[in-house]
Amino acid sequence: MFFSPRFSRFVQAAFFSAAAVVIHGASQGIALAGEIGTPTTLHGGDQFRIIFVTPDKITGSSPTISDYNTFVNTEAAGATYNGVTVHWSAVVSTTTVNAKDNIGLTTSGVYLSNGNEVATSADTNAGGLWAGGSLINQPITDLSNNSYDGSTVWTGTSGVGTTFSSVNGGNTYNWGLGNSQSPIIIGVTDYGNNSGVGLLSSSGTGYNWISNQGNVALNSNSYQIYGISDVLTVVPEPSTFLISGLGILMIGLAQRNRKRN
Repeated sequence: MFFSPRFSRFVQAAFFSAAAVVIHGASQGIALAGEIGTPTTLHGGDQFRIIFVTPDKITGSSPTISDYNTFVNTEAAGATYNGVTVHWSAVVSTTTVNAKDNIGLTTSGVYLSNGNEVATSADTNAGGLWAGGSLINQPITDLSNNSYDGSTVWTGTSGVGTTFSSVNGGNTYNWGLGNSQSPIIIGVTDYGNNSGVGLLSSSGTGYNWISNQGNVALNSNSYQIYGISDVLTVVPEPSTFLISGLGILMIGLAQRNRKRN
């Protein structure tokens, strides 16, 4: 492209800046490996979180929350958003840590990697992840949108995001991951070393996704777990930057014309 030497360096820089944004904007629709897309209903400045199911499985025998956090970050394989690596937290409760505390309560919407909304927030308000009711869409897919419908998932968590517990015969039992109470005899069944599970189901209702009707399983079993991202912020549309860059260009031209006159 030819520029007259009469153009100031300031104007040329502004023009090239605007042109660079156009080129950058054109590439935004290209799906990059490991790059998380923005839900189509969101706009610049909106915030959101992504929830997914790990492709691989892990036992529920560890009482240490960091073990599960490390696992979901490994399973995410360095996924990025706007070129920045995303950090993930495990949506599980151990015997000492609540899931809602591990992931943090936030008002931003929760989505699947395919853009479908799961909950209006990650808190206890109506429509939120921890409201104890039905979700908008069930979180049954991994970051590559593979479905695991019908599978069991480790959670150790109640429908309101706290460690799952129950009372039987006047005794309170803690079913968080890493539960090592043994034996726990309820009726004629030994529930020692058991932890709470959820159900991956496209037709799931209520809080079965996180606490499947109060079911527990031997925590030496291997099941998948949920991971959720930190809060992500949508960057403004490339057209916004383009308009801004052209505005700077026009200001520069106007200033130069005034000097010439």
